[in-house]
Formats: sequence, structure tokens, C-alpha cells
Amino acid sequence: MKETVVQKWFALVLGAAMLMALTGCNKNGASSSAKLTTVRMVSPTALASLDLCWLYAGDGLGYFEQEGIKVEMIECTDGSDPKMLASGQADFGGFSPSVGLTSIAAGATNLKAVVNTVSCNMFGFAYNKDFGVDSFEKIQGKNIGAITDTFDVIFNPILAAAGVDTSTVKYISYGSAEYEALARGQVPVMATWLSEYYMCQGMGYDWGYLSGNDVLPQIANSLWVNTDFLDKNPELVKKFVKAVQKSMYVCYANPEVVADIVLARYPSIEVSWEGAVGSIKGNVSGMLGIDPEVAKANIESKNIGFYDMAVVKQTIQNLVDGGALAEALDADTYYTNDFVTKDLDYDAIDADLAAYQFRSKIYKNSHK
Repeated sequence: MKETVVQKWFALVLGAAMLMALTGCNKNGASSSAKLTTVRMVSPTALASLDLCWLYAGDGLGYFEQEGIKVEMIECTDGSDPKMLASGQADFGGFSPSVGLTSIAAGATNLKAVVNTVSCNMFGFAYNKDFGVDSFEKIQGKNIGAITDTFDVIFNPILAAAGVDTSTVKYISYGSAEYEALARGQVPVMATWLSEYYMCQGMGYDWGYLSGNDVLPQIANSLWVNTDFLDKNPELVKKFVKAVQKSMYVCYANPEVVADIVLARYPSIEVSWEGAVGSIKGNVSGMLGIDPEVAKANIESKNIGFYDMAVVKQTIQNLVDGGALAEALDADTYYTNDFVTKDLDYDAIDADLAAYQFRSKIYKNSHK
């Protein structure tokens, strides 16, 4: 798993593109021979990642196929995924407000966010309880463990919002050894995000967490669409979005099934079963709310994937205040709730989950 996480964030600066297909499967994993419409989705992260659970869960249970869709995933780890989406080399993409909106400001105006896949600020700091840094204020003057020392662009705005003088901190790159560095006390705190933090908890690390959402509330990643494609295929976009929403519900309803779906698809992911399930639970916190009661309320109201436009506007203002945008862009132009639906049959999905048969090697090895 550590190698996968490194790939995820080195995707900002390194790598090349490769093409892989998500074939439509029914709940037993069998391919369908029905004629499907192919759509292309570009991902800035390694495809072998638990953080793409909001797509893989629905694919593994056949929900894209039910909507008549086959998804081709394009792995683009050199940071050019918004350009690929804007140029029509892909139909959908999944990236953050800073990536999407700065691309729009640079001229890629044919982008629109249609599903809120991470509804909160998913970034924060894990701290080792043995070494005294248990608040944002105590991070001042300290070294921060990270996968890469370029994490300052993501985490310094959080520290600044918490009143920390960011000139006094230093990010130390440990690559895939960042967990060991925090565990051994080489650093007292680690720059992280929800799915990674929950994964570490699942692996047995008893660390505290300082949430960036507490001091800098905003949305994070979205499902984006090329608006030229959208204008020509509005009903197809609605179907794709509905499959994504169903997939997000699956992640909430049964993280174990989702972990198994991803690990069966990508057995090369190195993680314990407990770490994998923890990662899915962390992703759910990002999707639906860090507070379990908020997540539960969003499920009960079928508010999955919807935008709170006030939070979207605050996110845009945060980017202006942080210097990423010269001026605020219109939230209603580039974010919409027009394609999400509350027409979700939870009972049918729950029945699919009840019938699911676990098959990943990691699950089987952990349940002998």
C-alpha cells in the first residue's frame, strides 16, 4: 500500500499515462455481453488505489453496466489530466478545486464539477501521542513528516488558517517510510489525509489527528465533466453520475465489500486487510462528512454527492485568499447539482451487498 500512496502523490509531478479498462461486471464478477456505451475517465492517481473506491465499488457490483456504461480509465500521473479532459481526450476526470479552477482560470473553461466526491477538507496532520504535538499551535517550529517535501502547497494554507507561522516549519520527505518516521519519533507530526490516516489506524497505529476542515473548511475532489461532452450527452452523464452515487452509498454501507472489490481487482496493492478497510472508512468520511452523524444524515436524506453551494463559494474564496486564483470564479458556472439524484434504491443495493461473495487473496488470508 505504501508504494501506492507514494504513486498517488508523486502523480502531481511524475509519471506517464497508461490506459486500462473497467469492464462491466455483475455482482458475481461475470462480464456482460450487452452493448455498452464507453466513456473515458482520466485519473491523476495510480489506478491501483483504494482511493478510487467511489468508482470501483459501483463497477464491481455492476452499477455502471446497469446504466449501459463501460468505463475506460486513463491513468495520467504527470499533472496534465485537466488538459486531457478539456481537450476531449477524456470525458470525465476527478481532481481538486485548486486543480480544476486554476485550469479554468488559465483558459480551460469547458470543465464542470457534477458530483461532490469529497465534501470536506480531507487533509490534516497525524501526530504521535508520545511526542507532545497535539494541537495546531504546537506544530509551529517543528519538522513535519511527508511523502514529499512539496506538500507545503497543500498543507501550509491549513497551518496559516490555524495561526501557525509557516516559515517556522519544515517538511521532511520520507517517501514510503513516513509511517515509520512518525512511529519512531523522527518527526512528531505527519502531513496526511483521511483515507491514509484511517488506513494507519487499521494497521494499528494509535495516532491523533488534527483535521484541516476544522480551520479551513472547504470541499475537495469532485467528478468533473467536459462540458462539450455534457452538452451532447446529458442523459448519459446523469446515468454515469447515478452509478457514482450508488457506488458512494456502497462505500458507506459496507466498507469490507468495497475493500475486497478493489483488492480483487488490484492484488498488487500492499496493505493488510484491516488497513484496507480503514482506508475505505476514511474515504467515506471524506465523501459524506467527518462527523459520523453528518454522514448518517446525508445518507438518510439521500444527499450523496450534492454540493452545499455556500461551501463551494467559501472554497473558491480560500483559493483567492491563498493566491491560487487572482479573482473568484462563479460557483454556479462551474459546480452544479443538476445531475445528482435522490432516486437511489438503498434496499436493492443492500441486497446486492448481502449476496456478495468475498474473493480477494488478502481477505481470504486474513480470515483463515
